[in-house]
Amino acid sequence: MARSKLYDKQEFTRLYLWRHPEVLGGTEGIVYGHTDTALSSEGAKQLEGIAAYMSDKKVSAIYGSDLQRSHLVAQAVGGGQQPSREPIVDKDLRELFLGQWEGLSYQTLREQYPEEMKARWDDLAGYRVPGGESLTDLARRVAPAFERIIEGNRGGRVCVIGHAGVNRVFLAGLLGMPLERIFRLDQAYACLNLIDVFDDGVPLVRTLNQKIIS
Repeated sequence: MARSKLYDKQEFTRLYLWRHPEVLGGTEGIVYGHTDTALSSEGAKQLEGIAAYMSDKKVSAIYGSDLQRSHLVAQAVGGGQQPSREPIVDKDLRELFLGQWEGLSYQTLREQYPEEMKARWDDLAGYRVPGGESLTDLARRVAPAFERIIEGNRGGRVCVIGHAGVNRVFLAGLLGMPLERIFRLDQAYACLNLIDVFDDGVPLVRTLNQKIIS
């Protein structure tokens, strides 16, 4: 019998893990980490879609970062619950801090930081962006955050409004992927990842990068 069938009979904690909706400048290749950028008009529509989708999914808790592109969605999801729920803010769920690269486009980075960009691709896990974080740094703060979420909601259903980098390093850990390969995991704006973590600690990724918001 397939492992997924065996685990269907066990207790589990379910994570509805979303990437936040589209942000201003996102489609132009602008990179944001800790910069608190607003949602685009398309992102505002996606926010409504996420809240509507989650409205009939009764959750025990809602989590997001303190950045508005995450927190506003978490608030909307909480407002759609019966009864309403106040989201829990966890700064450890913030996106990768990009230091001197915050708010720049990929084109600008290629033109102004060619050596740094090459160094990053040569050591994707360990390279620390000037004034910022490495993917290893990100994983070290994200993994304990998700451990707290899962441990604090055992057997429950949880909604997390994450960021692309945050989601990737968490998913890579679940799948046993090295950080050097996390960009093989796509995380589109407003995508959903559905994950069940069983009582024995074994995770089952049921859906990945699912686009359900039109």
